[in-house]
Amino acid sequence: MPRDCRSRFYRAMALLLPAIALAGLASCGVFTKKSGTVPGNRTTVGSMEDAQRYLDMAETSLNAGDQDAALAAFAAAIEENPRITRAHMGMTEIYKERKQWPEAEVSSRRWVELEPRNYEARYTHGYILHQLNRLVEAIREYRQALIIQPNSPEANLNVATAHLQLGQPEEALPFAQRAVDLYPQHGPSRANLGVIYAAVGNHEAAALNYESAMELMEPSPELTLNLVESLRHLQRYPEMVNAVEALIRMQPSPDAYERLGYATFKLRDYDRSESAYRSALQLDPNYYPAMNGLAVNLLNDYIRSERTDGAARQEALNLLRRSLQVSKNQPRIVELLSRYGP
Repeated sequence: MPRDCRSRFYRAMALLLPAIALAGLASCGVFTKKSGTVPGNRTTVGSMEDAQRYLDMAETSLNAGDQDAALAAFAAAIEENPRITRAHMGMTEIYKERKQWPEAEVSSRRWVELEPRNYEARYTHGYILHQLNRLVEAIREYRQALIIQPNSPEANLNVATAHLQLGQPEEALPFAQRAVDLYPQHGPSRANLGVIYAAVGNHEAAALNYESAMELMEPSPELTLNLVESLRHLQRYPEMVNAVEALIRMQPSPDAYERLGYATFKLRDYDRSESAYRSALQLDPNYYPAMNGLAVNLLNDYIRSERTDGAARQEALNLLRRSLQVSKNQPRIVELLSRYGP
């Protein structure tokens, strides 16, 4: 078992989608300890005695924390016998730990060539390709890993994540659901499934999975904002307000205050809505969604005053003009200016 797999370490990955999304990218050994560690060597050519001596030197160097010396020893073992699997695997793990992804890809590819039916080899190569953003190739390797070990939660999770990054949520969904079925108490898998449900428009299922994820892991601002977005689509505004308040306590941001302004406006709490939009603009004066929201509040004040509150109308028009300076492609804002402007 590679050393970095023993800790069952989980790496989270933030993806950029129309709504801020959170998805999990799992390294090896996240869910279950692998069985069947790769043997030290499987070669029939070259000097096995010399190759084994270099492998022993590499292990000694690793135990001493000298990765450079270990790499040199693994390379010497491969020179003695190019088919010595343990050396390719060892180089892969060192490069992977160092995040030297191109070098790791070469070593892991050679490992796969030697052991095409080895789950760890296929999965590790897929993971490294994923880190290189070679998503189509990563999916192919993950799928090969799943042929060998269909009940791998991490392979199912990562193939779903890669499909999602390619803008293929429908293809991602069965793998994400499978990952949750295999390990229902894994919070990142629940969060990932929520992102995919949101991407296919099933916000009811998305919200359920986000809430489950938040019970299983420390809620992050990204995860909480995802929940807020699904609650907005479901028009569950009181719950949306509660979620946004939690988000603001966690990490105040223009996004969070803008969502609070939106939800409280829908609940007809106009004073609180206006205050939230102003808080967003204090954090970012050019955050045009908050300009638009505040402008709508002010136009609402103008209408409720039977069109006598000229100051509210003028501030709203100024905000709408500023918003168009920041982002020109806003037909709805142009229409509001035309309707309420001079």
